[in-house]
Amino acid sequence: KSGAASLLHDSVSDTDRSNWQMNHVSCRTSFLPNISGDLDSIIQSGVTKNEEDMLKSRDDSLFNGGWVMDVGKLERDTKLKVLKYGGLGYIDMKTAYYGIPSSGALKLWLPYEGSVNTGDAPAFKFFNAIVLCEVNEKRGDGECNMMSDLTFRVGDEVVPKSSVSRVKGVASYLKKEICIRIDIPGEAKISFQSEEQMKGVGLTLEVSVTGTGVSREKGACSISHVIWENL
Repeated sequence: KSGAASLLHDSVSDTDRSNWQMNHVSCRTSFLPNISGDLDSIIQSGVTKNEEDMLKSRDDSLFNGGWVMDVGKLERDTKLKVLKYGGLGYIDMKTAYYGIPSSGALKLWLPYEGSVNTGDAPAFKFFNAIVLCEVNEKRGDGECNMMSDLTFRVGDEVVPKSSVSRVKGVASYLKKEICIRIDIPGEAKISFQSEEQMKGVGLTLEVSVTGTGVSREKGACSISHVIWENL
């Protein structure tokens, strides 16, 4: 099993066994070009703002106190090479947010985009699972491991390691699976975009790099796609 079967395949309806259905799946990405669904739209805090050209190398100091929008070394080197020839028509760029232990927590708010009537209910009544993907790039053996070097809080609850799994056979690069699934803790709470009016249901997600061996030199942790299943 992939670990994300409900996001990829339909299932028999609970009310009518002759019908099949799929839950609404939401996605935000940092990859370019991006017509809709920008990852920045769900980020609340924890990033270092940097308006420099994406093809310029980032200084190490930027990563102290925030995650940084950047591209990998191979991606940057390749873009610089084709730039000499007018870009050769390539308009895509594998940008991602990169973090190391000193970057702190990246805080996101995932809006509920399903059909359940809003109300003060546990988060698992609205959301089934979250999938995070790192950027697909060639790095060394000492690079960040999403399974062991990241910790998560969902709906103000710590996610145990047993609730994080590798998504297999769906997204891989150079034989490395690049996505993980995060289960919704039973005690996780929804939040509202407007707490006063109780409108705009969503779910908070915090991502921190806790692997002490993670560094930019070996390969920082990265997040390029955030996907969640609405019930």
